[in-house]
Amino acid sequence: MTTATKDPSVEPQAAWAASLTATEVRVGTPGPTGGLWIAPAGTALPADTKTAFASPWLPLGYVSDAGPTVGQNTTKQDITPWQSIAPVRSVITLREVTLHMILWQVNAQSLALYFDADQPVPSVTDGSFTMPVQADKGGHIYAFAVSSIDGNNVLRIGMTRASLTDAGDMALTRASAVPMECTLTAQVDNNVLVTVQSGPAS
Repeated sequence: MTTATKDPSVEPQAAWAASLTATEVRVGTPGPTGGLWIAPAGTALPADTKTAFASPWLPLGYVSDAGPTVGQNTTKQDITPWQSIAPVRSVITLREVTLHMILWQVNAQSLALYFDADQPVPSVTDGSFTMPVQADKGGHIYAFAVSSIDGNNVLRIGMTRASLTDAGDMALTRASAVPMECTLTAQVDNNVLVTVQSGPAS
């Protein structure tokens, strides 16, 4: 009988167990090319954290030093019986996942996102464009992803369908970057709201 030999290049992986593990504490350092990505609605995320973002994914550009913020909101309905003043059960009736950021790069892509308008095509000679913000159009849907890396550890949160649901004021002030504050809300895509990926970069 022959005995199977183990591949020495494959390190054994211990089963995960809850513990105080310092290596699982992460910092939100931007991934390559800025960490924020945008693509047409329905664009699939990379297969895993080792796979780089590729076309049609495009980097969204610089954002404020506060970085992007992923938020969650739920609404519940309490079921309280006649015999009690405390609920015996709570049913989740609404769930939202949002992505908030302040864009700093002013270009056709960022302005179209901020104003929820059709993205204009800049001139090939000088980059100029005119972008009408129409009263009868809106609700543009995109795919978005946030990718952060800490050493060799990658954390990605992606929405294959999301739209602008809130925008802050654009303050044009001296000695400050022009801010375009955007909040995007995820929409269900084949019963998936968001996708979270965690793993090695290589």
